[in-house]
Amino acid sequence: MQRKGLLGLAVVCGLIAAGSIYFYLHNVKQTPVFETKPLVVAKTVISARSVIQVSQLMLKDVPREGYPQGGLSSLNAAVGSVALVNLNKGDPVLLSHLDQAQANASGGSTGKATGGAGGSPVGSSALAVPAGKRAVAIPIGLVSGVGFQVKPGDHVDVLVTMEVKGAQGESGTTTALAAQDVLVLGLGESLSSGDKNKVDVKSYILALTVPQAMVVTLGTEKGTIRLLLRNPADQQLREDPPVNPKVFSDPGYFSKYK
Repeated sequence: MQRKGLLGLAVVCGLIAAGSIYFYLHNVKQTPVFETKPLVVAKTVISARSVIQVSQLMLKDVPREGYPQGGLSSLNAAVGSVALVNLNKGDPVLLSHLDQAQANASGGSTGKATGGAGGSPVGSSALAVPAGKRAVAIPIGLVSGVGFQVKPGDHVDVLVTMEVKGAQGESGTTTALAAQDVLVLGLGESLSSGDKNKVDVKSYILALTVPQAMVVTLGTEKGTIRLLLRNPADQQLREDPPVNPKVFSDPGYFSKYK
């Protein structure tokens, strides 16, 4: 009888041990569930002093416990800001990586670096000007500004039309390409005194080389300018000579200007 009691006790202990091992292994196999939060990361390489575009960013879910300090959870919080450092693909975009003055002036929600009240141009920040370029403000109108469709981050060509004197003293109207593939840094804006919700666009801020800035400035002082909005994928530089009204009497006009 004593032997049977010991055997029964051994069976019970074995069952308890087997159950403990089962529950332990079952809990080990379960994947821990972490609460996640979206984090803005670089989708492509982003160069320092460049205006960040939405196509350069993406959202990635990361554990909330390991969320980096200064991390952004919305693409709009970074779009339109100026990168202070070079960012590689997959790098988190942090507040410390952005020009805070520009982000604040753009409202932090629209993602557009267009400027603040009183005509303070956001894009005129020194950090937004590419190396070797200068920020130059040029006056614009509805026609010359492509119907005000040009936005910060776009690239444009600049046409100048003015009266030019020839070698014999004769004068004539000439149109020429003054600059090509120019980055638009921002808009010079001011709030209309009659309507707080209406913004009057006064100028575009362009990133120009010093020679380009001299030619464009001369065009604004002595003639008129017009912007040509470029496709972002088109980086071709043309060598079209200046034109004057005589082109319309050229028999080969339609073959040359098409």
